[in-house]
Amino acid sequence: MPQWAQAQATLEKIKSRGQINVGYRANSAPFSFHQTAEKPLGYSIEFCKPIIERLRQAAGNPNLRVRYIETYVDARTRLLSEGSVDLLCENVTDTPERRARMDFSTPIFIEGVQVAVRTKDKLSALDQLQGKSIVGIAGTTVVPALDLYAQQHSLKWQHAKAVNADAALGQLQLGWVAGYARDGVALAAQLASLPNAGDYLILPERLSVEPIAIAYRKGDAAMGDLVNASIKESIRSGAAQGWYEQWFLKPVKPGGKPLTSVMPAETKALFDAAKAN
Repeated sequence: MPQWAQAQATLEKIKSRGQINVGYRANSAPFSFHQTAEKPLGYSIEFCKPIIERLRQAAGNPNLRVRYIETYVDARTRLLSEGSVDLLCENVTDTPERRARMDFSTPIFIEGVQVAVRTKDKLSALDQLQGKSIVGIAGTTVVPALDLYAQQHSLKWQHAKAVNADAALGQLQLGWVAGYARDGVALAAQLASLPNAGDYLILPERLSVEPIAIAYRKGDAAMGDLVNASIKESIRSGAAQGWYEQWFLKPVKPGGKPLTSVMPAETKALFDAAKAN
């Protein structure tokens, strides 16, 4: 009954406000970002478009308005739980800790935390950061990933925190830290947008392997069924493959560089499994 009540509350909230509220991040390319005053773009946003259409059908209103609300790491859980947003369409990592506060769809991408360094510092491997400082964005999964990797590999390093991606990159640019840790694809997109992108290198090792998913309110079983059915259909139809090619194999922004040349093995396995079942 609690799950049923929560599910009904979500759809009724959408109906009563006459609007679907979608949370997104403004600077998490290629998953979720915006340019000037345009609507948000990105890989996660693409997955949410057919979800929105299904919500419109469920609400009985094919013209139901959609409002995109910019969210921040330290506020998105609150916005979701209080009902200010109905979906988080960004690069949200599905972790056991977060599952206590929100629910997640089947993964749409398998990501890994990596570390960027300055090429002039001549660093080529994570173990060379022993005793140095690494910055990450506060509230993300970076610090736990750093701690676990250090423990597993008998390394010690210091943590620094930044309020957002620009601030974290700024610390690396100024040499205040030796490394900047973030989800690898988002990190590559951020560096690719710089005019001096060649001044930075992403180290090859991954600190962790993490599933990226669409988040929705805790205990909302009906929303989960709707979201997962939409994602599965997007993968089976080939639409998701097209979105991958759009946001990963082509420049994210004009004048930028493609992020990768092949789909990561874990993500390909994810797509293959969805098509098989």
